[in-house]
Amino acid sequence: MPKKRLLLFLFLIILSIGVMTYQNNRVHLRPFQFFSNVLDGVHAIVNSITDSFTSPLKRMLIREEENVQLKTAIDKLMREQQRMHEVFLENKRLRELLSLKEKEHRYVTAARVIARGADIWSNTLVLDKGLFSGIMKDMTAITQNGLVGKISEASSSYSHLLLLTDINFSAAVRFQESRKEGIISGTGFRKCQLKYIPYEEEVKKGDILITSGLDSLFPSGIPVGYVSIVEKKGTGIFQYIEVTPFEDNTKTEEVAIIKR
Repeated sequence: MPKKRLLLFLFLIILSIGVMTYQNNRVHLRPFQFFSNVLDGVHAIVNSITDSFTSPLKRMLIREEENVQLKTAIDKLMREQQRMHEVFLENKRLRELLSLKEKEHRYVTAARVIARGADIWSNTLVLDKGLFSGIMKDMTAITQNGLVGKISEASSSYSHLLLLTDINFSAAVRFQESRKEGIISGTGFRKCQLKYIPYEEEVKKGDILITSGLDSLFPSGIPVGYVSIVEKKGTGIFQYIEVTPFEDNTKTEEVAIIKR
């Protein structure tokens, strides 16, 4: 039954088109012209129906393609922004090292950190410059923040930097205010230990330490760190003092090398 209704509907449409064509032309009905007009009308109806189904799908495909293109462009812009930010931070660090060169008459060269020591128990860095750049054993490494460590080994194009947090590191230091002297040693961790400070010496958290130069290794006056823990344990004659270095070597990327 529905099929008969559909055929009847199509017949009525065709008949209507024919009548409208006749009325529009106002000429004697020509069989071939009549059927041509009818077929054109049917074709237009079929195209209209087809477009009503395919147009939304086409628009969806176009929008999907545009979304993919926009996402690709956004990802490219984000990568470029990140690259530019990294370049900006690197330039900032290099400008700070350059300012050290202008202020430090003992300046030798600047070097980039390219690796960390293979021994998990040691605190060492590998630098991209060595003897060819004037770096020699026992030279001092600093940043704009302060002392980083000393050169423990140098080859023609590379060198190894022993960090002040290494258990094999020690340096003669003094309090910036009281001028009391002591020895700072690495612990293998983030903080160092200040040794040989008597019980009666007043030490406060936040007190700043600098190199004294009395060990014949490090130039005097280099900022080292600040006191973070002060304890008077047991009946010993020295206080237990922990020092946090100004330079966080886990974030060190470039250093300036200076000579004695």
